[in-house]
Amino acid sequence: MCGIFGFITRHGEGPDMDRLKAIAVVTQQRGPHAFGLAWLTRDNRLATFKRPGAVTDCVNNLDRCRDALAVIGHCRFATHGRPQDNRNNHPHRAGRGWLVHNGVVFNHRELVRRYGLTTHTECDSEVLGLLIARFGGSLSRRGALTARAATGQQALLGIWRNPLRLLVVRDGKPLHVGEARHGCYFGSLPAGLPGHVRPVGDDHASVLRFERGRLRIDGQGGAPVQR
Repeated sequence: MCGIFGFITRHGEGPDMDRLKAIAVVTQQRGPHAFGLAWLTRDNRLATFKRPGAVTDCVNNLDRCRDALAVIGHCRFATHGRPQDNRNNHPHRAGRGWLVHNGVVFNHRELVRRYGLTTHTECDSEVLGLLIARFGGSLSRRGALTARAATGQQALLGIWRNPLRLLVVRDGKPLHVGEARHGCYFGSLPAGLPGHVRPVGDDHASVLRFERGRLRIDGQGGAPVQR
């Protein structure tokens, strides 16, 4: 069990930091072993931070994201790979982007063999980023194919630039969204999310895109996750 959370801007404003920190602290209930972030800066750079230990030990590191256009975060409950080895902690590379993951990829070793993947950590979640980079098609399709290939329930958030895209995948694991005037917030747990909070639709992958000062959803409802 892990927890993920995120934010994407609606009009170019950064997140409400008090809210983002509160969501991170709530998410710690699902994973006290490590904490990590990826975010897109206002000057269009993807940045990351991760370290062993609970969110509450370093919650002020979220201030790095004060002006971010999008953020993804992770509270880790370690199942594969020691959190003291920071390479095992989230976020993980996904081609030119980064992802955070809630779930266990029970067949991760089989996927490494089947697709000839080269891993650099002991964490099962790394395989998901490698698959997203390997598969072709739209980002939502690649997210759906990745979830379909993994055995076990999953939820993922991923971030890419040029243009800013936030990948949202739910395949059994809890994931919720709440909307504020300045942006959308995501969390494994609903507590702390703004507005009318609702579950993300299950068994699908979608992409929120921020381009030319406007937030939009790519496609109509995203790509279904069907096995």
